[in-house]
Amino acid sequence: MHNCSAVWVWDDFTPCARHVYIEQYVYGAFLAVAVAVLAVETVRCARRKTGHPVKVGTEEEPLVGESAVQPGYTGEEEEEEEEESKKLTASQKHFDMSKIRPYREDGQPMGSRRVVFRGRWERAKVVVDEVLVVARVGLQMAAMVDPVVAREWQAYRGALYVGTAYWVFILAVTSARLVHVSGGVSRRVPDLWWITFVLYQAGWVVSTALFRSAVLGHAVNSRARAWYAVQYAVDTALAVNSGTCRFSDRPAVVLEEQGVEPSPEVHSCFFSIATYAWIDRMIFVANRRPISMNDVWGLRFDDYAYPVLKRFHETVRYHRFALDLFNQFKYYLLWQALLTSAEAFVVFVPSVLLKRILEYVESPDAVPGSMAWLYVGLMLVSGVATAVMDGRGLFLGRRVCTRMKAIIIGEIYAKALRRRLTGDSEEENEEENEKDGDDDEKDPRDTGSIINLMAVDAFKVSGVCGYLHYFVNSVVMTAFAVFLLYRLMGWPALMGSLTIILLLPVNYHLSMRLGRYQSEMLKVTDARIQKLNETFQSIRIIKFFSWERKFEHDILGIRERELACLRSRCIAWVLASFVWMVTPTAVCLVAFYCYTVVLGRPLTTPVAFTALSLFNLLRAPLDQFADMLSNVVQSKVSLDRIEAFLNEPECSKYAQLSPHVASGPDSPVVGFRNATFSWSSHSKNTFLLRDLCIDFRLGQLNVVIGPTGSGKSSLLLALLGEMDLVRGRVFLPGSTPRDELCPNPVTGLTESVAYCSQTPWLLNGTVRDNILFAARYDPARYRAVVRACGLHRDLAILPAGDLTEVGEKGVTLSGGQKQRVSLARALYSRAAYVLLDDCLSAVDSHTAVYIYEQCITGELMANRTCILISHNVSLTVRQAAWVVAMDNGRVRTQGTVDQLLEDGEFDDETVSSVMASRSNSCVDLSRCDVGDGADAADRADAADIADIAITAAKGATDIPNTAAKGATDIADTATQNTQNIQNNPPKLIEEETKSDGAVSLSVYKAYFHFFGTKRTWLLLFIAFVGSQIVYVLQSYWLRVWSMAESKRAASVVHTLLAAGVRQSTRLLHSVASIDWHRPLVASPLSVHIYSTTATPHSSMYYIAIYTVIGSVYSALGSLRIIITFFCNIRVSRQMFRLLLDRVLRAKLRFFDSTPQGRLMNRFSKDIEGIDQELGPVMEGAVVMLISCISTIVVITLITPAFIVFAVVILILYTRVGTYYLNLSRDLKRYESITRSPIHQHFTETLNGVATIRAYCDESRFMVQNMLRIDTNNRPFFYVWLNNRWLAMRADIIGSAVSFLSAALAVAAARNIDSGLAGISLSFAVTFNDSALWLMRTYAEVEINMNSVERIQEYIEGTDQEPPAHTEHDPPASWPENGHIQVHDLSIRYAPGLPKVLDGVSFDVRAAEKIGIVGRTGAGKSTIIQSFFRFVDPDSGFIKIDGIDICSIGLSPLRRGLTIIPQDPTLFAGTLRSNLDIYGQYSDADMYQSLRRVNLISNSEYSLLAGTRGIVTDSGANKNKFFDLDGLIAEGGSNLSQGERQLVCLARALLKSPKILMLDEATASIDYDSDAKLQNTIREEFSTSTIITIAHRLKTIIDYDRILVLDAGRVKEFDSPYALIQNHNSQFRSMCVDTGEFDELARLAKEAFVAAGGSN
Repeated sequence: MHNCSAVWVWDDFTPCARHVYIEQYVYGAFLAVAVAVLAVETVRCARRKTGHPVKVGTEEEPLVGESAVQPGYTGEEEEEEEEESKKLTASQKHFDMSKIRPYREDGQPMGSRRVVFRGRWERAKVVVDEVLVVARVGLQMAAMVDPVVAREWQAYRGALYVGTAYWVFILAVTSARLVHVSGGVSRRVPDLWWITFVLYQAGWVVSTALFRSAVLGHAVNSRARAWYAVQYAVDTALAVNSGTCRFSDRPAVVLEEQGVEPSPEVHSCFFSIATYAWIDRMIFVANRRPISMNDVWGLRFDDYAYPVLKRFHETVRYHRFALDLFNQFKYYLLWQALLTSAEAFVVFVPSVLLKRILEYVESPDAVPGSMAWLYVGLMLVSGVATAVMDGRGLFLGRRVCTRMKAIIIGEIYAKALRRRLTGDSEEENEEENEKDGDDDEKDPRDTGSIINLMAVDAFKVSGVCGYLHYFVNSVVMTAFAVFLLYRLMGWPALMGSLTIILLLPVNYHLSMRLGRYQSEMLKVTDARIQKLNETFQSIRIIKFFSWERKFEHDILGIRERELACLRSRCIAWVLASFVWMVTPTAVCLVAFYCYTVVLGRPLTTPVAFTALSLFNLLRAPLDQFADMLSNVVQSKVSLDRIEAFLNEPECSKYAQLSPHVASGPDSPVVGFRNATFSWSSHSKNTFLLRDLCIDFRLGQLNVVIGPTGSGKSSLLLALLGEMDLVRGRVFLPGSTPRDELCPNPVTGLTESVAYCSQTPWLLNGTVRDNILFAARYDPARYRAVVRACGLHRDLAILPAGDLTEVGEKGVTLSGGQKQRVSLARALYSRAAYVLLDDCLSAVDSHTAVYIYEQCITGELMANRTCILISHNVSLTVRQAAWVVAMDNGRVRTQGTVDQLLEDGEFDDETVSSVMASRSNSCVDLSRCDVGDGADAADRADAADIADIAITAAKGATDIPNTAAKGATDIADTATQNTQNIQNNPPKLIEEETKSDGAVSLSVYKAYFHFFGTKRTWLLLFIAFVGSQIVYVLQSYWLRVWSMAESKRAASVVHTLLAAGVRQSTRLLHSVASIDWHRPLVASPLSVHIYSTTATPHSSMYYIAIYTVIGSVYSALGSLRIIITFFCNIRVSRQMFRLLLDRVLRAKLRFFDSTPQGRLMNRFSKDIEGIDQELGPVMEGAVVMLISCISTIVVITLITPAFIVFAVVILILYTRVGTYYLNLSRDLKRYESITRSPIHQHFTETLNGVATIRAYCDESRFMVQNMLRIDTNNRPFFYVWLNNRWLAMRADIIGSAVSFLSAALAVAAARNIDSGLAGISLSFAVTFNDSALWLMRTYAEVEINMNSVERIQEYIEGTDQEPPAHTEHDPPASWPENGHIQVHDLSIRYAPGLPKVLDGVSFDVRAAEKIGIVGRTGAGKSTIIQSFFRFVDPDSGFIKIDGIDICSIGLSPLRRGLTIIPQDPTLFAGTLRSNLDIYGQYSDADMYQSLRRVNLISNSEYSLLAGTRGIVTDSGANKNKFFDLDGLIAEGGSNLSQGERQLVCLARALLKSPKILMLDEATASIDYDSDAKLQNTIREEFSTSTIITIAHRLKTIIDYDRILVLDAGRVKEFDSPYALIQNHNSQFRSMCVDTGEFDELARLAKEAFVAAGGSN
């Protein structure tokens, strides 16, 4: 064992250090570690349980094997899955990732695994490795046998033996790799590539050190020098060859998706991975042309959402989301910490080298020239090493970010599927309203919050986690900087560091304040998103009533609160920025004061500029720490919000309906046993279902009846497990996941549930998609279902048949069509239990009879248990096996129809209907069948044209020529029609477009238009340029200070300022005489402010000026930040206001063709981008641009030759930046576009969660969500990979700048003073960061300007409605009479499309009551919409009180009319705010209105009017309409459908309109209530003109006249009695179809006589 007495002499290692420390110890250490690692890995791999073995030649296999029940993306078998499945709870079987099958809806797996083996070229590289290693071993042997060469190791033979053993071991490993070169190593064998690669690189480092010694002439003889040269060449070849080999010896596994190129990352080489060159191909494609989404590669197979979520669920340990989330990525975070720690040390190498180079420049003869050039070379190497380690840490962070985003969004989505329909916060106990069931709405007060969690919070949390390693980096860098400063300056450096510690509490306080402001702002943002979401969902009713201004005012009010929070946050940010900008000055001030004044040492140039460089480097960790602390605090707020949501109460459906819960012998299969249910266990006023004991009849029809608000819908939802079970039991075989169902071999049915909600829930897809609901397509069954639901005629006239897109919420379909599609979904399913919630309310009376006969009691419902809720008692109880009558949450009575008949529970009409049905069918099916028979055939030709026009206008622009006209079998024709257009179906929802290339100047112009005044721009110029000048001046002043200490001070800045215009002429003459090897300051332009004879100033003088300069810089820096931020807020305010105004005043067609998720993406993520991101990155880009320019100017002034290299460097930066921007822009645009489907899918799911759970189809929707996450993560990941590509190349170019600056300084060492060299080098060291951040921030500006671009697209490109006001507007009292004239009215939705209404003419006298009837698609709703000018006439006119409605503004027109639409719309708020939008009416008026619609009885109203309290039975549900301040959820989801319709009617009664239009306004109200309501309408609106569209003919049978429409034309217009008397009347046939002809005829006659007519 040698112990070297010296390691370094003059300019090189000593021979002992070279051979013992470098060769023997380094080789020996690496050899020992390699052997140990190989042994450990061999044992570990031998114990590993392998999955599917990779066979040579097996290059592709499906993601999901035939025998695998649930394989993962990696293809590993789940051997114990069946046993584990038995241990899962009922809920876990639906949501546990081990049970989610990664299949698409078409049955295809989400991807296939392809095994990629080494190609011929890769195998050749392994052979080259073997040859080179053999040569290297031979070289070692030659050194041992050649006596001349062996003299080099004469006293150190051990080093030669260790080196030989090192390379022999490598030869053995390489030979083993060569054996497996074709098929790769199996999982039972260690990956040997890593061992050889590390050993090659270690060998190259050793060889480089030895080769340098040989070049310096320190080898013993020339042959030894030649040996070192050959050794270096072979070792370099090995290092390079191994770096170009594929990353691993194991076969690469890639995931292939259809139409998506797999990621090449897994089979790329080390150098490609390290430099991110594997993305080059995508970058070059983007440089040639704008890329498409197909050009964006897939992710690495373990980055996809399914395996990420699966691993997350498998590693859940702490049962707290935040801890489990970070536990999932602990190894990645550890790797990041290790890399950033190493990088934190290496980043200081240039500063240390700077001191050495300055010492050489100051005294060239005191330091060897070879050492100076070694320092120069090491600056380049250290820069590249820093780039590699920093880049890798950030790349791992982005991988963590991508996966974490998938986990957070996936968990939020899964929670939304598990979450209860209503909130259950104890803080809202007194505020929560009762809920009489209804449909699929969750607690809508939280809809905006949930969307915001996914849209904003998920991105904040995942984004910050990509940079958590900066905390480690900050601590290590700070500690190491302080250490180096201590070595440089002694204890004064510690005093400077103490200043940092003293400022930490200030930073912490400001960070906490930022966190509070962020928390407040997110809450307000939640409210804004929710209000916007509600507004766009209810846009039709808002336009009907001309409420745009009101809702715009409310939204802008919330927006102003949000901006106020943002302003406070900006001020806190500016204060924090001022602190970190002034910190380096304060630290330098304290350190230099102690060093010069207290310690009394001279501040020499090497010390001053090395300290300055270190203090500048110290700014980076301080900046990072402050920024990260702020961002982490903000992200902690988001994480807490996410965790609070994930901890909310969940639906107890699976526990209630679990098949493992024991049931007694008398328990029903479907029903209740002593069950009481609640909507909220913590609310005192919640609606209760009490003491339910029901045994529904299996395989038969069960009907639930009762008045509006009695609890019918709640009963169905309680049966589905959606309500809280307070006591008792509920029974329904409906908890088995859909993909585990097995059909009964006899009936073909499954033990599952199909649910048709009262409000139809449709997906944004085709009609067929909604009917199939991902079930297997059976053409025969499909046609039968379509016919049974009366849809065959509709499909024949739809523009794309059953491939017609229904749009969001089914906007292209009528209310009846939507209800029948929803019914068809339930009927098509193989579910044995079908729950139908008032599915007949939205269809015509004759269609209702047809559906009842053909669907509800038809062949397709055979052997199925059907539970039907209906108000049409006379129709639905005819063939019912069991009838349940509900009243106020209790079962009033139940039994068979006969039993209830005996008990007198039915009215006379129902009794007659039942008796008639038992003797003969009450409907002529030849007429009721809306497609068959002579009646349909006679009208087919004329009807098809109008219906095609109606549907096409709503849903398509291309009308196929194959539309069926008058066919006898319309179902077959529809199918044929579908086949003809399915290759190119017309689309309602077009793909979201994106711009190509750079963001246009018009977008920048639109942004800067609102930015500020000329005074603002002048102030910004002063702040930006002034702060950089002061920053340069601060460095220059330090040079003056240090040179004054050395009696050699000279001024540069003073020269530039003093010369100015006065010496411009001299400057031009001086250029030609410049010595390009000397600094410009050495020319005659130099003005020395300190001569050798001048009396030097004291240290305090320099310290004071240095402090003033630093303070001015901090003040100017803060000024530019606050101006930029506040101007950005001004832009954001104006752009939001414009966007909201344009969208609210857009035509309805815009909302039909634009998914709400796309809209919400603009108003959430894009607005947030302008609010919080665009201002800072724009400010940063300008600062970095000025910094780069000033750096180049300063270096060029000092070393003029640098200008040549500067041109080359700028060209390189420009080229790299162009490549980067071309790809980054497109990827960011696609990232924004692909985010919209996630929003849309979230919204759809939140609206339909009860339906999804009823079908037990949660896993399919989770898979859909994962597919959307993956689609979004592809551009998201490559945006940041492209960022790494840029950073690596920018770092290399920046390192070249430092290298060239140092090289020029060393070359001109005898012609330049050390002070100027210090300025040049210190700026060069920081130039890299400035240039990198310039490109990055500019790219971020372009990327965030994409948000402005997308918003501007809607501001400029949205078709607007006609003006709200014109100069011809009528007075506020208009209309005064209500006289309506419609003359020759023709309407088409677009030029070239058929007419929807064709020559319609009729006249309505003042105060007349008109009923409009006609089959679906006849044009009834179009006539109503034409009054509100949603579409202007193609010809003809509509006049109201003699005024043509097209001549006045929309606002007075729509305010003058009142409509109660088919879908009643209420808003989140209170009962009062829904009744009285503008706050115009008293409580007494509102109670009176509620009484008129029978929501409050006369006795209750009397008590309220007498201010006496209402006393209710303690066992009864309290009337929720007593409290005007009672909460109404969004959409009125805590009220039943009927109650919502009545509230809307009460709102209309308050307005006392002169013209009232009702579009199926009472469809969901029971018949008794409807009769009372019609009576109220007749009394309260006796002086008003009423136009009513009704499916219930009894509703309009006593009206003055009936307008019968067919195919857009008026067929009949006369009194009901006259039409009934006409045996050829279409209206008479409709009355016959209802089965209530006698009753209708009687009522029509009575009305006719009462009106003064005679029989």
